[in-house]
Amino acid sequence: MSPNANPSAVMIVVIAALSCARSHAFTMPNSQPDWLTTFTDAAERNDIAAAVAALDTRKTAHAGTANASDKRAAARQLVDFLGDQPAELFRWGTTLADQASPSARELASVVLVRSYSDRRDDVMSTLRRLAHDDNWEVREWAAGAAGQVFGEHFDRALPTLESWSADSSQHVRRAAAVATMGAAHGDRPERCEPLFALLEKLLPDDAEEVRRNLGPFAIGGAMLRHYPEQTIARARNWAKSEDEMVRWNTAMVFVAANAKDHIDDALDILSGLASDKRRLVWMAVSSALRNIAKRDPDRVVPILRTWLEDDRKLPAALALRHTTLAD
Repeated sequence: MSPNANPSAVMIVVIAALSCARSHAFTMPNSQPDWLTTFTDAAERNDIAAAVAALDTRKTAHAGTANASDKRAAARQLVDFLGDQPAELFRWGTTLADQASPSARELASVVLVRSYSDRRDDVMSTLRRLAHDDNWEVREWAAGAAGQVFGEHFDRALPTLESWSADSSQHVRRAAAVATMGAAHGDRPERCEPLFALLEKLLPDDAEEVRRNLGPFAIGGAMLRHYPEQTIARARNWAKSEDEMVRWNTAMVFVAANAKDHIDDALDILSGLASDKRRLVWMAVSSALRNIAKRDPDRVVPILRTWLEDDRKLPAALALRHTTLAD
C-alpha cells in the first residue's frame, strides 16, 4: 500500500486481520515462524515491549513496517488469546497505540476494534488520534478500523463519525469518509440517508486527503455500488452546485469501476459538468469520461466526438486522446 492506496484494499486488509478464530487460545501450528513464536511467548508473559520487538523484526526497508500478512498473523494471535478479556484487549490496544513502532500502532487499531463494545468512547478517541498519525500506514489502518466499527455498530458510531467529518485534521475527516465504506451495504437500506448526510458535509472540503478518497472511493466505490439509484439522484443534484469541490467530487464518482453499470446516467451528469472551465473540474470530467469510454467505447466514443463541437470539448478531447492511445 502507498499514500495513494485504494481505501477499499486497506479495509479488506484490516477486516482480514479481524477475522480471527474464537478459540481464545493461541494458535500454534508446527510451521509457525520463529518471530511469531517469540511474539506469542512475549504476549503470554504480558510483555508488550518484547512482543513489539518481535513484530518489528519483520519490518521492511521500503515501508519501515511489517508486512500486512505478518501484522494479520500477530493480530490473530493476540485477539484469539485476549478475546474474552475486554479490559486486557483495551489495555493492549492503548499501550500499542503509544509505541514508537508504527507496526505496533497499526496493530493497536485492530485490537481496539474488539474492545469497542466495552470502551467505545475511549476506543474512538484513540482511533481518532491514530487517524491523525504522522505515519501514513498507521492512518490507513486506523481508518479501516473505524470502518469496521462503523459497520458493526452503526447507530452507536454514527455520532462520532459525524464529529470526525468536521474535525480540524484533514486526516481525521478523510478517515470519516473512508469509514463509510465499512458501513455501506445494500442489505442495510436504512443506512443510506445517514451515510449521505455525513458524506455531503465533506463534498466542499478542498483538502487533498479528503477529496482524493471521497468522490472516487467512498461515493463511487461504495455508495454507487450499494445504493446506486440514490447515488445517481444525489449526483444529479450535486452537479447543479457552483462549488468547485462539489463538482469535482461529482465527476469523480464516475471514475469508479461501478460506473460501467450507469453509463447513460454518467454521460448525462458529466455533460452538465463538462463545460466548466475550471481546470480541476474539467480534468475530473475527463478522467471519468476516460473510465467509461474504456469500458464501453462503442457507446461512449461517438457521443464524445459530438462534444468536440461545443463548450464541452476540453474534457472530451482529452478523454478521446487517451482512449485512442489506449487502443
